[in-house]
Amino acid sequence: MIDAHIHLADDRFSTDRERVIERAKSAGVTAFFCAAARPSEFPILENLAQRPEVVPFAGTHPWYANEYDPAVLTDFLNRHPDAGVGETGLDAPRGAPEQTDVFKDQLRIAALFKRPCVIHCVKSFDAVAAVLKQTLALPPALLFHGFSGTLQQAEFLMRFNAFFSFSGTVLSENRAKARAVLAALPADRLLAETDAPDGMPPERFRANADEKRNVGENLPLIIQAFAAIRKTDFSTFTAMLDANARRFLSGGGNGE
Repeated sequence: MIDAHIHLADDRFSTDRERVIERAKSAGVTAFFCAAARPSEFPILENLAQRPEVVPFAGTHPWYANEYDPAVLTDFLNRHPDAGVGETGLDAPRGAPEQTDVFKDQLRIAALFKRPCVIHCVKSFDAVAAVLKQTLALPPALLFHGFSGTLQQAEFLMRFNAFFSFSGTVLSENRAKARAVLAALPADRLLAETDAPDGMPPERFRANADEKRNVGENLPLIIQAFAAIRKTDFSTFTAMLDANARRFLSGGGNGE
């Protein structure tokens, strides 16, 4: 099982990062697409990237767009040929004033380095779509993590080789529309994530009732629920998700 989006460099894991990783591995998680949210997390991401199961994604989240430093991002990518870019994107309620320019520049750098890119999009579909349409050179593949858009929006984004990752938050009772999208999307475009330490799933999808953060070991329970939504068996669904995640990393499209 691949956790397609997790924030292991987050300060909330500072005291027990190794334990969190090992517990997730014991639960069956084999790889972590680990995203930095701001340049100050890059040194921690650097250390995490030494682990074979961690795929680093270096980026600046729209909440922290005022901290963006393209030179620091470029340096990281030069030193880590397996690293992706992100997360970046747009957030209408909470993004910093510089977020659009910072998003455009991270897309530019990801395209220049031919790296996959993870995108955060909250109440910003039209603005993100406009940026994608106006950008001449885009990254080889895009991952819209924590996807909350419609099926029609997803169909538009697939024109830009987009994949879509869902977290356990869609299992909440009030997320029926998101579950309907999860059920209807093309199978080869789906990924699964925890978005830990945020993105806490409902209680019955948590591996440890005493853990107050979302953690990677919740992923198997989340994927089991997703498989049921898709009306497929767990092992087949997990193998498909892993293949999709690897294809996203390589920049491949349908069946590539």
